Amino acid sequence: MKLHIIDEKKSSLKDTSYDNDNGKYMVDSQLQVCPFDEVKNWYVKNNIPFANPVPKSNDALFFGEKESFFIEFKNGKIDNGVNFEINKKIYDSLLILFDLNYVDADGNAVNSISYTRFNMNYILVYNEEIYLKAGPTRQTKEGFERQKERQVESKHRDKLYKTIRNLANEGLVKFGLDQFKNYLFKNVYTYTVEEFEKNFVNK
Repeated sequence: MKLHIIDEKKSSLKDTSYDNDNGKYMVDSQLQVCPFDEVKNWYVKNNIPFANPVPKSNDALFFGEKESFFIEFKNGKIDNGVNFEINKKIYDSLLILFDLNYVDADGNAVNSISYTRFNMNYILVYNEEIYLKAGPTRQTKEGFERQKERQVESKHRDKLYKTIRNLANEGLVKFGLDQFKNYLFKNVYTYTVEEFEKNFVNK
């Protein structure tokens, strides 16, 4: 029996975190995930070869025992334009996923936001040092207002705010991605590499 393209395409989390511009890996994990960029390329070739522009896609897709995750790695500077591109990757990735007729381990069809809203999470992993140098994007500031959070201006203050919100089970979400929680995804997380390894890789 032929594997579904999502099960057929496998890669380490490390490889999906590779930053082509700087020739660096963001994480070192050998956890096997679906490299969704490859799935997108296969989908375009077989279904929409004349699409212009070509859809964008998240880096990795992971189906765990209880929940699934879309994961995007951003090692470089995230300005307003890149921030908009991240949003487009989310929409394009979900539309492609829904059209692939994939069924999860429990036999549920992964074909609508009704599924992802209750079963799938989104994680953006970003470079903390570059973020602090560049400052928050417009979308981040708007997201902070929605989350009733003051602008974060330093690494220490950033960690303090995160600690307080985590104690209240309310993770601080950057880049305006909080808008997708309870809409397209069950939960949304924006993690530094250290936070990602602690809260996802090591678990």
